[in-house]
Amino acid sequence: MAGGPTGGTAASTSSRSAVLFSTRNVLIGVAALIVLIAILMAGRYRSGSARRGYESLLTTSLDKIVTAEEGLYYDSTRYVASLRALPTVHLPSGVHVTLFSSDRKSWWGVATHDRLPAHHCVVWVGVAPPSLPWEARAPENETRPLCFDDKATIAAQGKHF
Repeated sequence: MAGGPTGGTAASTSSRSAVLFSTRNVLIGVAALIVLIAILMAGRYRSGSARRGYESLLTTSLDKIVTAEEGLYYDSTRYVASLRALPTVHLPSGVHVTLFSSDRKSWWGVATHDRLPAHHCVVWVGVAPPSLPWEARAPENETRPLCFDDKATIAAQGKHF
């Protein structure tokens, strides 16, 4: 009889250990999953923040070009399609701007960044590029940099002028 309770206690302790060990593994797995999700969300937030920073560089660069073009226009009554003709404009590292001029009274430009190759911002003065979406060509958007994610808009714009 003395062997009975000892055997039962050992079996009971063993089954409790198995349950605790199993529960502990589940809790560790859940904690690891929560940590992994938190890391992924933080990375996603940082990438969105970086994207907004690069887009800000693009729109600021285009704003500077608008100001320089307007100054040139007031002096010479024409716009230019060359950054070299705008010596006061200095672009940040990684920013590339291409200017187009359909005539002396209008121009438009496309800005891209090395870190966001499929993203671009467009600004126009005078006549909007016909390849822009209709809502972007509204008169209130003149001189306002607008940003897009598709490269097709850039390729289509280059064909119009």
